[in-house]
Amino acid sequence: MIPSTILSNNIEMPLIGLGTTHSGGYYHDAVLHSINKCGYRLIDTAKRYGVEKQLGIAVNNCSIPREDLFLCTKLWPVDCGDAVFDAFRTSCEKLQTDYLDMYMIHMPQLPDWIVDQKETKEKTWRQMELLYEDEHVRSIGVSNYSIDDLEELSEFASILPHANQIEFHPWFHQSDLKKYSDENGILTMGYCPLAKGKYLEDETLCRIAQKYNKSPAQICLRWSVQQNVPTVPKSTDSKRLKENTDVFDFELSEEDMGTLSSFSSQNRKIVDLSNICQKMSLPDGYKLNGRVFGVPEDNERMQKSCSKCARDHNIPQPVCI
Repeated sequence: MIPSTILSNNIEMPLIGLGTTHSGGYYHDAVLHSINKCGYRLIDTAKRYGVEKQLGIAVNNCSIPREDLFLCTKLWPVDCGDAVFDAFRTSCEKLQTDYLDMYMIHMPQLPDWIVDQKETKEKTWRQMELLYEDEHVRSIGVSNYSIDDLEELSEFASILPHANQIEFHPWFHQSDLKKYSDENGILTMGYCPLAKGKYLEDETLCRIAQKYNKSPAQICLRWSVQQNVPTVPKSTDSKRLKENTDVFDFELSEEDMGTLSSFSSQNRKIVDLSNICQKMSLPDGYKLNGRVFGVPEDNERMQKSCSKCARDHNIPQPVCI
């Protein structure tokens, strides 16, 4: 069983979950395998990814009762203010559930066409609080928030976020932000824990992995969970799905933790958030090709990557633009 950590409201959250991606890279069988065979209970997604309907089918088809799963999805910024409840209800319908274990605001930014930004942010968070108070969700959170964003939110929040999901790996771990969150009872949750595999051949990392007889990826995941940071690696490979959960039978030494943390001096941020405003009005599941809007990717390749589930259930697969 994957161990859990405790949110500030005493709700348990698994320390390892399954991260999902945009619809072109979704694999139904991999989700079922992760839940049924590998012990995953935390499933992390977002309205923006365009796969909530597919995940709902997987959750409905898996062998694990809904109450034993931890479903987390995210509100896209265009659904701000009075639109929050309708967006929540739509996500629940697609996920085939009547409640969420965590509902997050995906980004601190709002669309440029919103005139009163601060008032809208306040109204949006109040709607999130109402969902929590009315027990539609078991916890509420944010994603990609900086210290400044969290401080602004705290000016009007009656309930602080239970979690802030951020990019978190040895090469970019925002230690000041984590420290601030810890001090304010906000759990740091990590995405992109393997830095998209870009540095897994690092000589120092490989030396540490050999020392513990683990893979470099497992060392990175252990580094996160040993700091009480739940993390959501993405994979569709059955072997790697299982490997990603096998990180609780060893402990990194203080020296090795420090060595891994020192990688952050390289400041290798992976996820580019500078083009968020360009993405605001894109249909769910669509991606920008790098930072250039309107350049098509290989649509045939993406269509081939569609899951059997999507084909069987006639779920449209968006393409990258």
